[in-house]
Amino acid sequence: MAPAFSIITPVYNKLPHLERSIQSVLKQTHQQLELILIDDASTDGSAEKLFEFEDERIKLLSRSAPGAGGYAARNVGIAHATAEWLCFLDADDEWQPEVLETVNKVIQDNPDVELVCWGWYRTSGSTKTEDRHTRKFKDEEIRKFNLKDFFTDPQTMWMGAICVKKQLIKRAGTFPESGFKRGGDFDTWIRCMIQSKENIRICKPMSYYHVDSVNMITKNVEQTLDFLYTPHLLHIVRTTQDAGLRDAILKFQNKCLYQVINKKVYSGRPINYKLVSKLNFNKQAVLLFTKLHLNRIRLSLAPTSRNVSSH
Repeated sequence: MAPAFSIITPVYNKLPHLERSIQSVLKQTHQQLELILIDDASTDGSAEKLFEFEDERIKLLSRSAPGAGGYAARNVGIAHATAEWLCFLDADDEWQPEVLETVNKVIQDNPDVELVCWGWYRTSGSTKTEDRHTRKFKDEEIRKFNLKDFFTDPQTMWMGAICVKKQLIKRAGTFPESGFKRGGDFDTWIRCMIQSKENIRICKPMSYYHVDSVNMITKNVEQTLDFLYTPHLLHIVRTTQDAGLRDAILKFQNKCLYQVINKKVYSGRPINYKLVSKLNFNKQAVLLFTKLHLNRIRLSLAPTSRNVSSH
């Protein structure tokens, strides 16, 4: 019998976390699965460690050179997956034991669904925090969503908390293997949602995003804004007849731009007017522009205030 789920895990220099991540998959209460581990040319002993896991459900693959963001490695996993449904778990993150059982029930109860996601905990040491989407919709068991919701709700999807039909992600074009060091998953989910019949979010956290892991791309690679201006997203903005969707995308772009610019302001840098010029002109842009300058003024006055109070 073919497995119901293929779980795809790229591995690049994650030796301290492999036991935790891999065992969280193998110990699922729903056992009809295969775990595809792709060593992405690790140099820290991870490749050797992978051979220690003896389970007939494991399929071990390898690449000769690491790829940016692990996207190429995930595509290798997709190509070798035998299940109808695909999940993705990074080698330093973790699942609760009931993930696949819960997802399987949602799939059985909703025959048109092609993409299922769920909540997660952001963890550091013993501290864990539920994602904002889970907190906002905590009174709902499941929530159907569309592309517009994706741009207006708090972050809906994260790589370690998603299950997608294999035919959908193949139809949508899989992960981009060039042009992205970060943000390629965002582009992929947009392409999937454009084509999917139905998307469902399970409104409870079942994954753990460990932010204190070694060799994290979010720490090693600076965030770029390429994901805001992909050809697919720009095409939607130009061609959609849904004014609400277009407005949601423009506001989402503005919000992300503001966050990047404001973060630099808080680190003591001047306002980046090159990025400011990319704001989509609307009422929101005027508000964000004003907030940036108020933050800059307040921060510039803060040392003076401290000096005055100390005399």
